[in-house]
Amino acid sequence: MLRFLYLLCGLFSLILWFIGVILPLIPGWIFLIPAFYCLYRFSPNIAYKLISSPKVRRFIPRKVLEKLEKKLGEER
Repeated sequence: MLRFLYLLCGLFSLILWFIGVILPLIPGWIFLIPAFYCLYRFSPNIAYKLISSPKVRRFIPRKVLEKLEKKLGEER
């Protein structure tokens, strides 16, 4: 049940990220951090595939990207 909630939270955060990319009023990259966390708790493979996508990587600040890669690299 808890994994299902992580999945829903991650998908909801990704939807908010997508809206933030389209609308200039909302900074979209802020929603990627909880999305990565929730999707990582649901399945580390999904989070790794998402962070390795070049389309997603360009929206993440470099400092945050380095921390996420380090964390995901340690877990693999």
